[in-house]
Amino acid sequence: MDYVLKSLIKAGVALCILATSSFNLSAKETILWTLNDFIPFYIQEGPYKGQGISDKLTAFFIKHLPHYQHKQSKMNFPRFFALAKRGDLVCNPLLLKTTEREKILAYSQPFKPAYAHIMVSTHPVNNGNGPISLRDFLKTDPHAMIVQTKRSYGPVLDEVIKEAVEAGRVKVESFPTRQLLIMLENNRIEHFIDIENTTSYYNTLHRGTRKLYKIALKEDRLDRFGYAVCSKTPAGQKLISEINDILKRKGASQEFRDILESWMATENLMRFREFYYREILKK
Repeated sequence: MDYVLKSLIKAGVALCILATSSFNLSAKETILWTLNDFIPFYIQEGPYKGQGISDKLTAFFIKHLPHYQHKQSKMNFPRFFALAKRGDLVCNPLLLKTTEREKILAYSQPFKPAYAHIMVSTHPVNNGNGPISLRDFLKTDPHAMIVQTKRSYGPVLDEVIKEAVEAGRVKVESFPTRQLLIMLENNRIEHFIDIENTTSYYNTLHRGTRKLYKIALKEDRLDRFGYAVCSKTPAGQKLISEINDILKRKGASQEFRDILESWMATENLMRFREFYYREILKK
């Protein structure tokens, strides 16, 4: 009888442990990470699939947040902002900060000096004579430039673009970056504004086809930073606090710095490393 009782007790304990483990697994909070069609931050196909800087940052944060469940979902920026506003626990590993976004998003500490914004063109608009003024260019260019819905180009360029939109010289469209590149290739548009690494990626991937030019803009600012963001909810703010701890511990690691230098032009590496050390690691 004692043997039977002991066996029942052991079985009960085992079931309790199993039930507790199952509960703990199911109790993990789920983070929904965005997967945007935003080349080359996210690269969803081809020989460099998964090698975009945001792809790598998402994998990095997932690795260092093992006590959460993680999911990724393809969505555009308006969808991401709508989910954040609704209160879902959604995150993006790398975004610029704007006043509008701060209303619904919690931001990490800054960790990524931004790539330069440039005008992507099929011809050398500036003829190699250095940066152009976007404000002046838009006043005389006969083609209506396209900018992407809900995308920020930094506070100064955003103001220039806003003026041009109101004047009818710029159109705001929901085209993803991939579509804009295709439209350039097919002569449907003349140029659009993007990040310098987009053109570096395109020219690397499409050697022997149409070359794209990177036209520097006088209004672009170098002191912009990228942040990890999550919905501005108690859960999202707690998660951002954890991400800040990860950044403090891993910011100087080779693993993390290799990610930050993804798709950066070789000639800009030294400038980036000096800026990163001075503005990120020294603070």
